[in-house]
Amino acid sequence: MKKIYSVILLLAVMLSSCTKDETDIMTDDNSNAPALAKTRSDGSDMVEYELLPNPYTVDVIQGVYDSYNVSKTIEPTDLYVRFLPQDSLQLIALKNDYDLELFDYPLNIELPEDAVYQDTTIPEGSFTWLYTTVKPDFAFPKEIPYEVIEECYIPAEDETISPTRGGIINVEEAAFLSLGYPLEEQEPETRGKRRPEGTIRVYDDYAGTFVPVKGVKIRCHRFIKWSTTFTDESGHYTMDSKFRFGPHYAIVFDNRKGFDIWGNWGPIARANLNMGWHSNRGHSRDINAGSFAWDWAAVNNATYDYYKMCEETGIAKPPRNLKIWVFKRWTTSSTPMLRRIVHPIGYNGNSSWKNFFINIGYGTLATVLNQMLKKVLPDITIGTGGHSYRKVYDVVNHELSHASHFSQVGSAHWAKYISYIMTYGSYGNGTGKNAELCGIGEMWGYSMGHIQEHEYYKESIVNRVYYFGSPSGWIKPHVVWDLCRKSILTKKQIYDCLVVGVDTYDRLVAKMYEKYPEKADEIEKAFTDNGITPNVPKPDTGDLTHDAFYTDKTVSSSFIFSGNNILTRNVTVTNSAKLTFRANKSVTINSPFTINQGAQLEMTCGN
Repeated sequence: MKKIYSVILLLAVMLSSCTKDETDIMTDDNSNAPALAKTRSDGSDMVEYELLPNPYTVDVIQGVYDSYNVSKTIEPTDLYVRFLPQDSLQLIALKNDYDLELFDYPLNIELPEDAVYQDTTIPEGSFTWLYTTVKPDFAFPKEIPYEVIEECYIPAEDETISPTRGGIINVEEAAFLSLGYPLEEQEPETRGKRRPEGTIRVYDDYAGTFVPVKGVKIRCHRFIKWSTTFTDESGHYTMDSKFRFGPHYAIVFDNRKGFDIWGNWGPIARANLNMGWHSNRGHSRDINAGSFAWDWAAVNNATYDYYKMCEETGIAKPPRNLKIWVFKRWTTSSTPMLRRIVHPIGYNGNSSWKNFFINIGYGTLATVLNQMLKKVLPDITIGTGGHSYRKVYDVVNHELSHASHFSQVGSAHWAKYISYIMTYGSYGNGTGKNAELCGIGEMWGYSMGHIQEHEYYKESIVNRVYYFGSPSGWIKPHVVWDLCRKSILTKKQIYDCLVVGVDTYDRLVAKMYEKYPEKADEIEKAFTDNGITPNVPKPDTGDLTHDAFYTDKTVSSSFIFSGNNILTRNVTVTNSAKLTFRANKSVTINSPFTINQGAQLEMTCGN
C-alpha cells in the first residue's frame, strides 16, 4: 500500500482536465448520425469501417410484414441511442444511476477481434460517444448530451409470418435477408435456436497451465440486439438469449461477486476485451500471458477467490461495488479507499480534503475535485508490471485483505492509515503518529497475501518460516504468519481482533488476550519471537488449569463435548440443537454465549 500519493496526484490531474463549464444538450434529432467508424487494435494504422444497415429498425421490420401483405403496424420495442458524457460524473451516472450497458463503439460496425475503437471526430483524451439501447419510455438525462439514432423493433424469438401462399417465414431472418445479409451455414431446423456458450481461460505462467476465468461478464450482440451472462467457476458460460446469427463477443470485467476492474476508458469504466464475431454456437477464448487482457483476467481470478474465501470463513468482504484499477506498468499497489472516506486526510497528517488539494497546487479546484474524486477514485490499485500469475495472486489478496479491514474499522481509522503513509513516505521507519496503526494493517496484509497464495497452490505453511523478507525493518508480518501456521489462531480469529480502537501493538495483543485467553502464552510468544514485546497483562483464568477448549462455535445440531476442565466462549446454540458439556471437574463459560429459543444447554461435572 505504498503508492497512495501518486494515485491521488495522477487522478487529480486527469479528472480536473475532464471538467467543462458549459454543456450543449443533444435531442432526439438523428440528423447527426455517426460517421464512419475507425479502430486501431495494436498500434497499426487506422482502419476505417462503414456503418452497416441495421435489420432491426422499425422501417425494415415493417417492410417485412408489408412484403407478405400482413396487416400489422410495427411500434418500436427499443431505441438505439448514444450518449456523450462531458465529465466523469456524467459517465458514472450513466453506468450507475441509469444502469445502462454501454458500448464504446457503434453497434452496427464489424469490429474485429481485439480491436480498440477510436472515434476520430472526438479530440484525443476527451470522452467519446457511448452506444446502447433503451426502452421507448426511457427518461433521458437532461444534463447529458444524447442522440436517438434509430427506432428499432426486436422480434420475439419465434415471431413468424404465415403467408397465404404457404410456408412459415421467420421475421428476424427475413429482415436480414431483405438487406442482403446471408444466412449462416447451418441446418434450417437449428436456425434461431442457439444459446451461445463457451469457456474463458487465462494462462497461469507459474503452474504452466490455463485456468478458468471466474464470474466475469460475457456480452454478445448482433447489431442492437444484445445479451449478457457470467462465467461459472469452470470459466463456462451460456448466454441467456438465443441468437439466430453469429454475434460479436466481448469479456466485460464486471464480476458477479460484486467488483469490477477498470481499464479501457481510464480510471472511470470497466475493462473489456472485444473478441470479435463468431458463430452463434458460441466462442471460447484462452488468454495468454502477455496478451491484452491477461492482467485483468489474473486480477479478476484472485479477487473472485478472495471473495469466496470470505464467504467460507466469515471474514467481512470488501465494501460493495469495489472498483479495482489495474496499472500494467506499475509494480506497486495500494488500497486507498478514498471515495469512501469522509474524515479529514492529507499530506501533513491532519489537513482536510480541501487543504490537501491546496498543498498539491489544486486549491481553486478543490471543491470540484473533491466531488469528482468521491465518485470516480478506485478503491484499490494493482500494479502488475513484470508480475507472474502467482505474484499477482499474492498482491491482490494483500490489498483485498486491507479492504476487508476497512469494512470493519471504517473511515476514521483509514484516514489515519493513509495520512501516515502520505506523511512519512511509504511505511516510514516505525516512528511518528499512527505508526503502529500502519504496522498492524501491513502485518495483516502482507501475511494474508502470502497465506492465500500458498493455499491456492496447495502448499503448506506449517513448516515454513516467513521467508519473503520484510517490507520494512519495523513491520512484522511474521507475527500473523506464525499465528496461522502454528494453528494458534485462524485467519478469522485474527481478523476479529482488527477492530476500531486497535491501533497499537499492545491494543492488538490485549484484544487477542480478551477474545482467546486460553491462547495467551502462545500469542505472546508469536509477538516476542518476532521482535515485538507486549506490555499487556495476561488474562486471569482463575485457579483452574483448562485443558479442553470449546470456543468460536455455532452449534446447529446436537453435540456432546467432553473434557477435564472445560473453558467455553463465543458459542451460539441454534436450530433446536442440544449442546452437552461433560467435564470430569469443571465447566467455565465466558461471554459471549448464546442459547437461541428452542435450543438447549446441558452440563455435567464430576464422575
